[in-house]
Amino acid sequence: MIKPVSLNEVVRDMADLIEVSLPKRVSLALHLASDLPYVAADSGQIQQVILNLVTNGAEATGGAGGLVAITTGVQHLERDSLTDFSGWHVEPGMFVFVEVTDTGAGISTGILEKIFDPFYTTKATGRGLGLAAVLGIVRGHRGAIHVYTEIGRGSSFKVFFPVTEEAPRLEDPAAPEAGWRGRGTVLVVDDDAEVRTAAALILEYAGFQTRVASDGDEAIRTFRDDPSGIVAILLDMTMPGKCGEETFRALRRVRPDVKVILSSGYNEHEATERFVGRGLAGFIQKPYTPDALISAFRTALTGEPPEPGPG
Repeated sequence: MIKPVSLNEVVRDMADLIEVSLPKRVSLALHLASDLPYVAADSGQIQQVILNLVTNGAEATGGAGGLVAITTGVQHLERDSLTDFSGWHVEPGMFVFVEVTDTGAGISTGILEKIFDPFYTTKATGRGLGLAAVLGIVRGHRGAIHVYTEIGRGSSFKVFFPVTEEAPRLEDPAAPEAGWRGRGTVLVVDDDAEVRTAAALILEYAGFQTRVASDGDEAIRTFRDDPSGIVAILLDMTMPGKCGEETFRALRRVRPDVKVILSSGYNEHEATERFVGRGLAGFIQKPYTPDALISAFRTALTGEPPEPGPG
């Protein structure tokens, strides 16, 4: 939901989650400007942008460790600079920015030209995860993004959102997931290691313990080891070997009442056609935000539908 948002508050609310998502040898630094204007944004999507950029920045440091810094501030952008910052029309004016900087290896020119392409990824730079989704979110917010990089010294992704004059409504309630805590162990099944790790970290932040599996066969073995100890399963639909549908059937044969939440890049109608009437506990479309993932588990495990936001 689009409403006036403080980027500083978004970063502060995510700080603990970001800390636990970083490798042990990577440090986090926050440089948040005071008295930032508000931006008109979907805070969940902004969380996704920040989490993706931080995750990629941490991976870019490699095994040697390093630093990832998040900086916020205000900047006036002229029309000429906006032509360089984005490949679409953006009105000049005052922008609030959030910048994620790393001390990694930097990005070569050839790779830099491709990093926002859908499905492009490279382990050499760690810059493939979610950047196409990041670009889509920034465009949807009438913002701009610019990448600064230097080989051997690191990279910086600076994302700009236009300032809004609208003030937040004081009566807006907190997000329904803010005070909810999960209990028990969740099995996260996904063949993408980055998605698997990010989902597990988000769920652990929400109070769950997690186990992970990289394919259907591993998921079935893991579940058979402790069928009563796993409260729910996050299951990727498209995997090599056993697909999500086959894995779902096998899991339900082990324990028919297990709560399974399906995840997919396809929309809900396309992804769940084959699961109609089979007792799916929920569905979440990739890429998802931390709030959306926690909300899906809250609904599946408590039976409470997500509360609609104000307006």
